[in-house]
Amino acid sequence: MQKKNIFNSFYDGIFRGIKLSLVIFVILMLMYFFLPQKYKDYLFVKENVGQKVLIGGNYELIGKDGKIYSNESFLGKPLLVFFGFTFCPDICPYGLTTISEVLDSLGRDADKINSIFITLDPERDSYARISEFVENFHPNIVGLSGSVEKIKNVADLWKVYNKKVYLESSELAYTIDHSAYIYLMDKKGKYLTHFSHTSEPSDITKKIKSLF
Repeated sequence: MQKKNIFNSFYDGIFRGIKLSLVIFVILMLMYFFLPQKYKDYLFVKENVGQKVLIGGNYELIGKDGKIYSNESFLGKPLLVFFGFTFCPDICPYGLTTISEVLDSLGRDADKINSIFITLDPERDSYARISEFVENFHPNIVGLSGSVEKIKNVADLWKVYNKKVYLESSELAYTIDHSAYIYLMDKKGKYLTHFSHTSEPSDITKKIKSLF
């Protein structure tokens, strides 16, 4: 009888452990399911830094004066990529200012890299509007727009979270909630790393100079 009780206690302990593990697993899955997409994006990128990450790819968009740009247009130089929209109140201007300061700090070497700003709001951001917008920050930054379908495609390629949020009692009607990373690609268009839009320009500059 005592031996039987020992076995029962042993198996009860195992079953309790399994049940606890299942409960923890379910809780973690639910937490991830309800986690805002932009944080999932961050976790995905963060966990894969230094590995072969599938960020970037083939695209074709429109820039200043209706010029067509593709991913091949920027090969041969390191590339900074930033996503946003012209009606963005703070994040986008902050990120573009960061890129502008990086380019200024590079001096003559600024021509050794490419920088692009891709709209997430193609319905309002024509290629003319976004081109004029980026010129307020730095002449070397290329503003790009395109059809809704093409913008969705390029945003998906860079794993960019973006969502239209409708605004009540506002002349703007809606805004775009989006992630705000500055991506650094190598000369062959492959992902190297990313920075926050609030990163120190000197940190970005140091990384870029290591590629020359």
